[in-house]
Amino acid sequence: MVAVLVTGAGGASGVGAIRSLHATTDHEVVGVDMDGSAAGVFLADDGRAVPPASGRDWADSVLAFVDEFDVDVVVPTVDEELRRLDELRDTVPVVAPRQQVIDLALDKYRCTRRLEEAGHVVPDTWLASDRPEFDASAFPLLAKPRSGRGSRGVERLEDAGALDAYLANTDRSPEEIIIQEYIGGPEFTTSVVATTDGRTLSVVPKEALEKDGSTVDGVTRRATAVAESCRAVADTLNPCGPMNVQQMLDDEGRPHTIEVNPRFSSTSCLTVAAGVDEFDLLVRDAAGERVESPGAHEPGVRIRRYLDHVFVRDEDVREVEGAVE
Repeated sequence: MVAVLVTGAGGASGVGAIRSLHATTDHEVVGVDMDGSAAGVFLADDGRAVPPASGRDWADSVLAFVDEFDVDVVVPTVDEELRRLDELRDTVPVVAPRQQVIDLALDKYRCTRRLEEAGHVVPDTWLASDRPEFDASAFPLLAKPRSGRGSRGVERLEDAGALDAYLANTDRSPEEIIIQEYIGGPEFTTSVVATTDGRTLSVVPKEALEKDGSTVDGVTRRATAVAESCRAVADTLNPCGPMNVQQMLDDEGRPHTIEVNPRFSSTSCLTVAAGVDEFDLLVRDAAGERVESPGAHEPGVRIRRYLDHVFVRDEDVREVEGAVE
């Protein structure tokens, strides 16, 4: 049994990790979130409120709970925490890619350029500050923040007027906005299960049928071209930890890599349901156990997200939050 601390216990990724770990392992799970009343805090075996990752005392708070609960491994699920993981790694193993890979992936423009230079298929991509004069045939295009998550600020642009309006209405500088070729085919979000010693144990493609920030309807596919492409991306980046590759297929079925998320995705629980328990595999790997590939995943397993509830006593919430009368 491993004691696991999961951050972002109120988000889809955190709740999915906690539920999957409870369903498939006997690991002890501690959930932490900046919202002490988050559902995942109470779905876990124990839970606490932590400061936001922007706070100076975030790492000290997490490490205090590592000590309090004798935690063996930390599983981060919040993008804002990823740049600060080196503040934890000297004390406790963290299930995340190498910091160099995290920093690259969080800069979507730089990551796209790195993959393009390595020969991977990516959409044509420009910074808004460097964009050419687009004629009408170039549209639709996609605009999005250079850094961000959950499809926030992502917009399809139908013409030059829409592009001008997007740039006029954002509070980001042109150097922080990406303009990208629009690829209109099916979208895939793929789990790459990579160990700390650089082995890729499994690649599980999932078609995103419907999204609302994160995937709310998705299904595992065999998708050989997608799997091969994502394995090649992993060979280039060598994440040494969980990685989620987001791709769009063009009219010829070629996958174009649009983003890399250097963490477990919100659909990692679907990966588990399809027979590849990436949470357990990489938790045990981080804890120092030798783990091996579980074999092929099951295609055709579908996830449908829905509203659920957890009922707790008010005094329990107040205790987690540290509230007083």
